[in-house]
Amino acid sequence: MSIQRSMVRGIAVLGAAAAAAVVAPTVSSAAPAQETGPVATKAVAKSANAGICGKYAGTVRGCAGFRAYDEHLIVCDKRADGRAVVAQLYWAGKIRAAVKDRNGAKNPCYYLDLSIAEGTPVYVRAYVQGLGYTKWDRGVA
Repeated sequence: MSIQRSMVRGIAVLGAAAAAAVVAPTVSSAAPAQETGPVATKAVAKSANAGICGKYAGTVRGCAGFRAYDEHLIVCDKRADGRAVVAQLYWAGKIRAAVKDRNGAKNPCYYLDLSIAEGTPVYVRAYVQGLGYTKWDRGVA
């Protein structure tokens, strides 16, 4: 199968998944996984080139972002409600990375340090436990 046909098929699958908001949250075992913590919430908002927040019943519960400069997938729990928040990153045909905010609504946020080829289109979304997934937001590595 040509690369172009594969990309078109992958984007079509992503579009269908985003419309239905249901994609199995699997993560490739080949995804890099250096997880660390201290990312200030304001720094996330200013530097992310893709980001989305899950708002339910008028309240923002959690946010996910992708920062291209140093290729970080970032997650921030925004509400002390006992619900876990996970950020997922999709590229090259599947969800390849995920990171969970492990300290609830307290600062700092959490991030995953990745290595993605420059210019690669990526899509980020947030999952709030018990409430579901946000839409995908597009960015570029």
